[in-house]
Amino acid sequence: MTNSDGELRETCGFARLCYQIFVVEKVVRTAEVADRIGLSSGALYGRLRGRSAFRAEEIRRLIAAVPDQRLIRFFADDSLYVIAQRPRSELPKQSLQAATAAILREAIDIMEVVSDALARGLPMAWRDRRRMLAEVKEAETATANLRAVIEGDLHRRPSVS
Repeated sequence: MTNSDGELRETCGFARLCYQIFVVEKVVRTAEVADRIGLSSGALYGRLRGRSAFRAEEIRRLIAAVPDQRLIRFFADDSLYVIAQRPRSELPKQSLQAATAAILREAIDIMEVVSDALARGLPMAWRDRRRMLAEVKEAETATANLRAVIEGDLHRRPSVS
C-alpha cells in the first residue's frame, strides 16, 4: 500500500525520531522492535527511513513495546494533553512519595534554568527559553504522574460511607 506524499511527509518526523532512538541511540535493537510490533526487519527499516509510513496500529504496538516517552510526546507536544506514566504496582505510599519527590526535583530544575538565564540578563536567549520549556514539560509530566498515582489509589480502595 502506497501513501500520498502528504501522508508520508507527516509521518517522516516520527520516523526520524524512531530512527534516532533505535538506530542512532540503540535503545532497543531494530530486529527486536520489528518482532515486537509484527513487522519484518526490512519493513521496519523502510518505515524508519521514510520510504513507507507507519500505520496507526503499528504506532500503537510500537509505543506499547518500547517505553520511550519521546514516542508519545511526539504526538502530544502540540496538544493540550500532558503525558503521564501509569503507576507501577508499588505500594501506594511509596508511589505517592516517589511521585511527589519527582515534582520537587523538576521544580528545582526549572528554578535553576530560570536563575541561570536571568543571571545572563534580559532579554532571555532562545536557548534559555527552550531549556525552560523542556523543564516545564518534565514538571507537567511529574505532576500528571502524581495525579495518576492518586487516582489509581482511589479506584483500588473501597469508599467509606
